[in-house]
Amino acid sequence: MQDKKWLLILLLSVVSLSANFWGFPIYVLDEAKNASCAMEMLQRGDWVVPTFNGELRTDKPPLHYYFMMASYSIFGVSPFSARLFSVLMGIFTVWVVYFFTRRVEGERIAFITSLVLLCSLFFNIQNHLAVPDPYFNFFLTLAWLSFGYGHQTQRTLYFYISYSAVAFAFMAKGPLALALSAMVFAGFIIIRGDMSWSFFSRIKIWQGLFLFLGISAPWWIAVSIQTHGKWPSVFLLEHNVSRFLTPFEEHNSFVGMTVLFLMIALLPLTRYLFKALVPAWKERISRPMILLSLTAVGSVVIFFSLSSTLLPNYIGPAVPFGAILIGYAVDKQLKTSVLSKRSLRLSAVIAFAFTAALPFILHRAIAEDRWISDLTELAWLFIPLPIGAMVALVFAFKNRLWHSLVPYLLSLWLVGVLFFYFGVPQIIARNPVVNSMSMIQESGREVLGYFFFNSAYVFAMERPLLTFYSPEAIQSYSAGKRVIVVTRKEYEAELTAAGFRVVFEKPYLFEGSVALVMVNEPGY
Repeated sequence: MQDKKWLLILLLSVVSLSANFWGFPIYVLDEAKNASCAMEMLQRGDWVVPTFNGELRTDKPPLHYYFMMASYSIFGVSPFSARLFSVLMGIFTVWVVYFFTRRVEGERIAFITSLVLLCSLFFNIQNHLAVPDPYFNFFLTLAWLSFGYGHQTQRTLYFYISYSAVAFAFMAKGPLALALSAMVFAGFIIIRGDMSWSFFSRIKIWQGLFLFLGISAPWWIAVSIQTHGKWPSVFLLEHNVSRFLTPFEEHNSFVGMTVLFLMIALLPLTRYLFKALVPAWKERISRPMILLSLTAVGSVVIFFSLSSTLLPNYIGPAVPFGAILIGYAVDKQLKTSVLSKRSLRLSAVIAFAFTAALPFILHRAIAEDRWISDLTELAWLFIPLPIGAMVALVFAFKNRLWHSLVPYLLSLWLVGVLFFYFGVPQIIARNPVVNSMSMIQESGREVLGYFFFNSAYVFAMERPLLTFYSPEAIQSYSAGKRVIVVTRKEYEAELTAAGFRVVFEKPYLFEGSVALVMVNEPGY
């Protein structure tokens, strides 16, 4: 069985990370903009300048656009194509973590680490979305683990892999890849006391710099030339410096928020992350991968604790390394049998009591939700949790921690799979873009945008929408034409005054705004 664990991890990672990723429409704001940007670049045959709805998009470098464009070229424009490589990046991340952890720390830690990742709803959601994070997280994970493994084995190849992966991460999110990697590498080197000229010669710093520039510089030069310096200046100043110094779009941070997000991402074994810290520090010299994981988690937490802007996805690079520390702590406990029978049984009883109550708590919460109050049956998707907890409880009373943990984790894994097959599609189907598209297409009218509208309309229409920003302009353009306009509720009065009337109105899912579709006369 020991030799077959890799096969089980492969099966579990493919099943959970690919679970129905094609089965729900592109709707989330970031997904819609990223997927549409890649679509527009492919339609223009432009591999340099990113645009959304025909306007320059400066949010992120183009690595994920390239993968989406390749997928669109083969499979056509669809949610399947947009998300395909995000799914693959998630699977690759699990496999990179498993590969390195197994080689350095052994089969059991690698197995536990992989299970922790695959049971993380955060990790699964992030790798189901057409956004840059799956690419960024995969390449940073590969870069940091390759660096640590190269240091331990003295094999130059892994340093080259590390520097190349940093370059690809840079092409996914920009300078953040350099900042975090510098913190991780510097922390690792300083703590180990490797500050010597011979060491820096051995890790091929200069060769790595040329490799990095060879991968990343061509596109940066090209986009700077074609946009006359606008893309890099806006990206660097607005989306990096400004986001770090001031809250961006009201995504404020507070003290401890980064740690809180990481704790949520690593449920249900988060407590083992904290149990790992002291022994991991004591063994920092003898176990380089554990030290690397400490510096990775610490670097991400410190960096984003200092940042004025924080979103849950920002802690993504720390999650694989937090999972390694959890695997390390669980393995240590299994070896030392420190956990008393009473503690193990108490933990299992609490887990069972909570999971048994969870479906009923969720049933009530859904019933009181303004958007999905009629989907209370979704609460029963969490039934595997109390079943897994019950099995864990039985083993706990036999004082068998390992046999108690595995079924509980597998029940969480199953909930994640069910969530994407039965929960997400029903919820996302309520969004106004999906609900209004058939009416828009059947109208036979030219589709226009007015001020702010849901970005998913661009992806659904598979083209940019001509967008107006004043009632006079749209009234002048639509004179003598039959047009249909997508917009928001706050613009209803000025469009009504310009001769338009509402034919569709629906609140956006989990937002405060309302989608409107309006038409002009003659009659609809």
